Amino acid sequence: MKKRILTVMFILVSVLILLADTVTIVPCDDMYTDPDHPGTNPVITELWTADFNPSGHFERIMIKFDISPYIGQTAESAILHLTRFYSCPSGGTTASNFYAITEEWTEETWDHTVHIQYDPSINMPYVFSGNGGNTIVQFEVDITNFINTFLEGSFENNGFVIKANSNQKFSKFYSKEYSNADYRPSLEITFPDIDVDEEIISGNIKFLRNYPNPFNPETTIQFSLSEQSEVEIVIFNSKGEKIKNNVSGNYPAGTHYVLWNGKDERNNPVASGIYFYQIKSENSVKMNKMILMK
Repeated sequence: MKKRILTVMFILVSVLILLADTVTIVPCDDMYTDPDHPGTNPVITELWTADFNPSGHFERIMIKFDISPYIGQTAESAILHLTRFYSCPSGGTTASNFYAITEEWTEETWDHTVHIQYDPSINMPYVFSGNGGNTIVQFEVDITNFINTFLEGSFENNGFVIKANSNQKFSKFYSKEYSNADYRPSLEITFPDIDVDEEIISGNIKFLRNYPNPFNPETTIQFSLSEQSEVEIVIFNSKGEKIKNNVSGNYPAGTHYVLWNGKDERNNPVASGIYFYQIKSENSVKMNKMILMK
């Protein structure tokens, strides 16, 4: 009887992994200012913009998103989602401009009877059109240039104001406090693909995660091995550049915990943003994403 010999082989395949990322963010602050009606409190669930002298309405919308975890990156696109529930006149058109705000503010502390200051040079025109009256209209406004101005650090992110042009009647939108989450404002940011050369192998790394995530200033990377192995953990930034060899050593089978202190090879703290951690053993490779939020 012939003996059958079973040969087990690990197959190494080199591929290019594209690490894309799309995030959806809700406003940290949104409100409208109304200096011409000082005795009337704004409706907290609504955002109004108008500039119409005959009826004495000159409201302006203020919106701010916390994009600090993504500072230093470049957005491929940034789409602002707004839901309008009322417009006047019936034609439903409010021509406006978006401007970068130059003052610090929060919706809890800002006086709604005072219009906020803005930089007129950082602006974007936009016309809210569609059906007028009490009609739900959802807008997708491309504010990529605005967001990249903030992300690259050339202008401090205090959000933006939506100011209706002269002689433009109401457009009213739902705010982040509105009861139906589907109608609240949001910002969808897509970052470009990141090319990372990766080796995929059938192997012994059975588990990988980090916690907390997001984190500040440090996080614990947890991994499990099915057998003893040499292990290396490498940290990459959002551009796919290696910033630190965090671990290199021999680990027994079982679960292990490794701390990353948020610093690079030179022991300098890294900036807020998205990072990737890759673990390699003798016959396996895995990678996950983490966010440093300062």
